[in-house]
Amino acid sequence: MRILAFDTTTSACSVAIWLDGKTIGSYHGTMVHGQAEALLPAIEQAMTDAGTSYDDLDRIAVTVGPGSFTGVRVGLATARGIGVATGLPIIGVLTTEVIATETLGTSNTPVAVAIDARRAEVYLHCFDPQGNAQTEPECLLPEVAAEAIGAGTWVLAGDGAERVIPYCGPSVSQGTPDVANAAVLARIAAVRPIPDSPPNPVYVRPPDAIAPKHGGRLRP
Repeated sequence: MRILAFDTTTSACSVAIWLDGKTIGSYHGTMVHGQAEALLPAIEQAMTDAGTSYDDLDRIAVTVGPGSFTGVRVGLATARGIGVATGLPIIGVLTTEVIATETLGTSNTPVAVAIDARRAEVYLHCFDPQGNAQTEPECLLPEVAAEAIGAGTWVLAGDGAERVIPYCGPSVSQGTPDVANAAVLARIAAVRPIPDSPPNPVYVRPPDAIAPKHGGRLRP
């Protein structure tokens, strides 16, 4: 199975072309902003490196959040655009699950994923050693996230981990990765059933921008 996978929801742009368990083309660039401009050139670069065309692909994999509002929209819009043009199915995976899965590859300890949500908050999502979600993703202040993790032995991953770790006890250690790896995303998507409809975004909290009252008119 040949998969095009990409993530733009965190502080990076990650792309992978995955073929039967092996990454044959990839791109990774660390960036807080600019994923919208970087993604399509990154996909083209990864496809060229892999010697792959869209006709060779079997499915598309994309992260659906939580993460940057703009990044979530960029990834999903690109996946849907490619899906419409090619007829390929789209598999959506939580950003937190991708990070937790990679972390669990090096540890049998429960994993808490904390993604920087800006405004001094993090998106927190907790997983058991088998990778099963123990909570729903939440948007929390770092000290509240530490309380939610509790006093047990945990590995804390994600680009928001450094905000939370100072409030945690000695049994919580900071691990890796900081951001989602598109190759891990592809591995997860390879065993997922094809959904009946395209994936939806997972925002967790309302967007910062608020629609103006009365459609922006001065009077109703």
